[in-house]
Amino acid sequence: MQQNWASYKQWIAEATRNNRKHYYRGQSDSKWRLETTFHRSAKFKSISLSDYFGSIINDVNYQLAAFESPINLENNIEYGALLGKLQHHGFPTPLLDWTLSGYVAAYFAFKNAPLEPEPTDKVTVYIFDIDGWNKAFGSQTNFLGAEHFVSNFVPYATGNQRMVRQMGVTTSTNVVDIEGFIMSKGTESNQTYLWRYDMPASERTMVMRELNSMGINDMTLFPDFDGLCQHLKEVHFTSQQRMIPPPPPPSVHETKA
Repeated sequence: MQQNWASYKQWIAEATRNNRKHYYRGQSDSKWRLETTFHRSAKFKSISLSDYFGSIINDVNYQLAAFESPINLENNIEYGALLGKLQHHGFPTPLLDWTLSGYVAAYFAFKNAPLEPEPTDKVTVYIFDIDGWNKAFGSQTNFLGAEHFVSNFVPYATGNQRMVRQMGVTTSTNVVDIEGFIMSKGTESNQTYLWRYDMPASERTMVMRELNSMGINDMTLFPDFDGLCQHLKEVHFTSQQRMIPPPPPPSVHETKA
């Protein structure tokens, strides 16, 4: 089956009817790897997870005291909430953002897609069977351990309205190549836990307008002044890009044939 916006919506509808819980993640370039912001950033300076949790987070917590009370790093709940908040405000973490909504994931996939794409440009939505994965491999998080893992990570959304609006969920990992790791574990157990849907970037304008009609846009997903400005930019500038018109309906003669 051809992978495009129409077939993707059919997939989402089928998953909803079957009451299947999945995590979704949208990426605006199908060539991008599935990796955390920590692993993407740390490789350029050879920063280890030991460095990250041993000194960097301590400094971050100290600096955050200029805006709010520092957290107790011995408290796992506060620690998890801090990582979740840092993740949603652009600071590198070994967490990976997902959403429970396939449509929110599509927004993130198409939002930064090129406005004048090449015919081969595609965006990707990853679909993760989190329940099946947890059942098979558990949900242990040990960043400094020797065993590789990808685990469900559930921080409190305290003070994090973005996470609430985006139906955000996260996984934690000490793995650089997340896609390869999940696929290899699936091969070992003869199961599929991860799928990817590659859609033409040329569908961007149509998809973003349709998502906006569903109430999925910058203003609703980022409930602040920046989100409002980005939404207005999309409406008044970006979405004014030329759309490729749909093919005309068949003629009477074609229908009879």
